[in-house]
Amino acid sequence: MKNYKPGAKRKPFFSGVKKGLRLFIKKPRIVNLNENKELEDGSIYLCNHVGARGPLKLELYFPKDFRFWGTYEMCFGFKQTWSYLAYTYYHKKHHSPKWWARIQASYSIPFTKTFYKGMNLIPTYPDTRMKSTIETSAEVLDKGRSIVIFPEDSSDGYKDVLTKYFAGFFVLAKYVLNKYKKNLKIYNMYFRKKDNTIIIDKYKTTQELVDQKISNKDIAEQFRVRANEIANLELNLVK
Repeated sequence: MKNYKPGAKRKPFFSGVKKGLRLFIKKPRIVNLNENKELEDGSIYLCNHVGARGPLKLELYFPKDFRFWGTYEMCFGFKQTWSYLAYTYYHKKHHSPKWWARIQASYSIPFTKTFYKGMNLIPTYPDTRMKSTIETSAEVLDKGRSIVIFPEDSSDGYKDVLTKYFAGFFVLAKYVLNKYKKNLKIYNMYFRKKDNTIIIDKYKTTQELVDQKISNKDIAEQFRVRANEIANLELNLVK
């Protein structure tokens, strides 16, 4: 994948913004553990968040056309977004003091609102509204576009060693299997910031996971454990 090209389709203005950012944001190395090295369209890709780095690197350089899942607070009004940035993102997740978190939110919100709007996020919710997220995402996947999801629990901050994965990605995969009869590929990834590397694990299909006959929570746990394993791979041994 040495000659990969960024593939996410965005509106012309935002595509221009991304070209400018690539002058300043270093391209990551992408290591694909799949045998044929191909990444299928209309798939689910999981990755750790690493604060703002994960979404930014994937948006600028990931070689597929996709849409992100993102928390609903970042998708709506200015006030709601500012509150999320100040009290959740900067204070709870990055552990900034409240006074400094408010300053960070005020300073960053013009950029973050523009960037998140340009990425055309699919909003996620902690309640029954999540049904709309699943339905919208299923339509996107059925049309051959991929979905990128950050399944980690980051309520206590972003960690290098992942401690919990939510199972929404598997709920989505099963919904697509049942409604559209599509056996999606799910790719587990890890962005390793220490050497600016995105590692893509061998895919799993929805059906092979369903055939395990275990809970959604247990499936999510499998992906979490494996993400931590691929994070520690000796890449000089990977061909």
